[in-house]
Amino acid sequence: MKVVVRYVVFLLLPVTLVILWLSGSFHPKIAAEEIVQETRTVKGLELGKVEVVEVTHSVFSGRIVAEERVEVSTRMSGYVVKVYVDEGTRVRKGQVLLRIDPSGIRSRIEEAERKVLQAERAYKASLARFRVAKRTYERFEKLLREGAVTDQEFDEVRARFEEAKENLETARLQVEIAKENLKRLRSDLRYVEIKSPIDGYVSERRVDPGDLATPGRVLLVVEGRKHRVEVNLPEDYVGKVNLGDRLKVRIEALGKTVSATVVEIDPHVDPSTRTFRVEAEVKTGGIKSGMFAKVFVPEEVRTLVVPETAIYRRWDFTGVWVVAEDGTLDLRFVRTGRRFDGKVEVLTGLREGERIVVQGVERACEGCRVGGL
Repeated sequence: MKVVVRYVVFLLLPVTLVILWLSGSFHPKIAAEEIVQETRTVKGLELGKVEVVEVTHSVFSGRIVAEERVEVSTRMSGYVVKVYVDEGTRVRKGQVLLRIDPSGIRSRIEEAERKVLQAERAYKASLARFRVAKRTYERFEKLLREGAVTDQEFDEVRARFEEAKENLETARLQVEIAKENLKRLRSDLRYVEIKSPIDGYVSERRVDPGDLATPGRVLLVVEGRKHRVEVNLPEDYVGKVNLGDRLKVRIEALGKTVSATVVEIDPHVDPSTRTFRVEAEVKTGGIKSGMFAKVFVPEEVRTLVVPETAIYRRWDFTGVWVVAEDGTLDLRFVRTGRRFDGKVEVLTGLREGERIVVQGVERACEGCRVGGL
């Protein structure tokens, strides 16, 4: 009996007291209630609204090209002795661009002159023989009528006359050929000095003194002072862009936005790219062919747009922070389309007039309250 009492007092009682203490039996009771999480406030956000546009601009990449572009070559072969221009040099029509060594052409001209003299001497000799043969033929023709010569004798004389006439015609042709060749060589001598065919500037220089210039080889490229912007538009724009239309063009290298007039439209659609070419004349200083340009093509549409700065992207997710009526933020998934003048078309996910974050999207957070509302 004493053992049982000691067991209860020294073992079960302490264990029971520890269990009661751990269960909170000796602590004051706290009534249960809902825990309210404090809403975080975000400041420095700029808000805007989802807008509807009816006339906007689609942006396409284009390039500046010269209205006139001439590849300068030579009609004669020879070594270049002097180049008077460099790339970028402004030139006038008729201005000398380079000079070719004339010694080779001059030696060919002297040889052609000798051939002309030889041909003329050969012609004179043929003419003399023809005149003799003609007089003999006329005499034998008279004698034949009188019966003083036989038919065979007359035929021989006539054959020599015909041969003399053919030789005279051949000699005459040889003179003409020799003179024509001399004329061509003398005209080539004018191309010793190669001149600019147009007013403009040198866009490419492909020759240096000492190079051999040959017919067909491009030595210089001269471009006119008028320029166009060339752009390829999707086939959907066929009939929407017409001659005389004015397009807005942004030339990034110059930091300028200018107006361009459509002057040429290719009526054919490229089957591989499904696009067609449009050229518009650009008038502004400092422009050069090859410059990159953005072409803004106006079109009538009705669509929702938001500023590009309002788009929130994380990996494959594209969304917009929408401000709820109570001022809290909700990240809304959206599907975007085309871009118009710094704005993005929103196809799904938003409604017209909804308030959104347009600046500071990186500081926004789900459920946060917009400061300053």
